[in-house]
Amino acid sequence: MRDMSRMRVRVVNRSALLLCMVLVFSFFLPPQLLQWQPDTITSGQWWRLFTGHLVHLNVNHLLLNLAGVLILALLFPRFLPADRLLWITLLMAAAISLGLLSLRPDLASYRGFSGCIHGLAAILAMRGLKTDRWFSITLLAALSVKLVLEGVGLDRSETTALIGGPVIWEAHALGFASGLLIAGAGFIRRRTPKQSSLE
Repeated sequence: MRDMSRMRVRVVNRSALLLCMVLVFSFFLPPQLLQWQPDTITSGQWWRLFTGHLVHLNVNHLLLNLAGVLILALLFPRFLPADRLLWITLLMAAAISLGLLSLRPDLASYRGFSGCIHGLAAILAMRGLKTDRWFSITLLAALSVKLVLEGVGLDRSETTALIGGPVIWEAHALGFASGLLIAGAGFIRRRTPKQSSLE
């Protein structure tokens, strides 16, 4: 049983590491061709709904988001299987991008994975309610407070200077909300015992 448990943790952690590798690789791609940008999206470049979340403003921005993914992987060692992580990330990216089109018509461009990280945190916390209720509730409450503070104009000047651009708190809120909806809709429902080797 112990060997099987270790094997499961290694498999799941690979999905988090794979995500980090994708983010690092994307950093070296031309961001102007991939960033979320409403005028190009509405003219037919639909892939930006997804790729905008893979590119970053600078190295600091990338490192902050890599740290966020790795912290989630440490807090939730079972994380998510790679196939489920892919579909969930695509759903969250689309939800955030469409939400920004509606809520921030003034926003010229957007880059970064932080909105999706908020969504992943919500999903993992919701999934953890059955096994570690108080930790999951605390994390959900902390994220909610953080989003409220960002929404009312908490000073973000230091972060803005660090990442080379403004913090788009709406992306964080949209990611968190989409994560809660995905979790509630059952997209992360546990598999039957026969299928649970990646959980």
